[in-house]
Amino acid sequence: MVHSNDLSLPPLALLPAVMAAARNGSFSAAASEMGVTHSVISRHVAQVEQWLGYDLFERYGRGVRPTPDGQRFLRETQAAIDLLSQGAQPWRQRRGLDVIKISLLPSYARIWFLKLVPEIERDLNVRLELEITERLADFDGGQTDIAIRCGKGQWPGTKSSLLFSDDLVPLISPKLLDGRDPHSLDAEAIASLPLLNDSDATGWRHWLAEHGVKYKPKPSDRRFEDYSVGLSAADAGLGVILARLPFARMATGNHDLIMLPFAPVRSPLATFLVQPAYDQRPAVRAVAERLITAAKACD
Repeated sequence: MVHSNDLSLPPLALLPAVMAAARNGSFSAAASEMGVTHSVISRHVAQVEQWLGYDLFERYGRGVRPTPDGQRFLRETQAAIDLLSQGAQPWRQRRGLDVIKISLLPSYARIWFLKLVPEIERDLNVRLELEITERLADFDGGQTDIAIRCGKGQWPGTKSSLLFSDDLVPLISPKLLDGRDPHSLDAEAIASLPLLNDSDATGWRHWLAEHGVKYKPKPSDRRFEDYSVGLSAADAGLGVILARLPFARMATGNHDLIMLPFAPVRSPLATFLVQPAYDQRPAVRAVAERLITAAKACD
């Protein structure tokens, strides 16, 4: 009989036979999967049952199925295996390029991130796999290594590093100005124009309040989930958009937009690099540090 070194643990070397029997519903099929004989599977299962003190399987037809006790044991064993796999995944030796999975919003990808990819991949000898999504990042099971998100930097089970303080400035198209002097527009005049929002009106509500004007939604206002689409809408003269520095400077260079002459207003939200709370492998930490450095260079 194979014994675990710790008497409080089941005989770990025998568990693959038990799991294979459960997956296949047959000792013969489990033996074929593992490349051993039927008697090996039967013996390993019997030894685990002896250690546990109860039967894991019952025979039916030409196969086997877990007993109620066996179902509980198999369920908890699989959960323990999954937990071990997740814990070991970040530290496994990679063959070839280390793949770093990064989740970010489409707007950050277009405006800032994509142009950084070739240099980071070359310098750090990694491959960046991008998940362009509005959904929250999933760090469980190695689905995501790094996320870039806008918020307050407080997400359960994570640690956050500031990339950009979202200092807000209004941008307007000459089409919407229609010959008016940009300096002639005060905050109240801007509030009367069509306003372009991203996911919600938090930015405009905060910016106008800082200038003593209450935000009042209008039918002419528009919302765009994708910030870069909002910039294109502003370029088309559909409304005034709040841009985040330093992206505002990039926007005026890439679009026919004018930065209105107001001092930047610090948003209650900011852009963060988000990682799981647990320690990550060196390649992930190196990419994170590189992104933080690149963000500082934009100021």
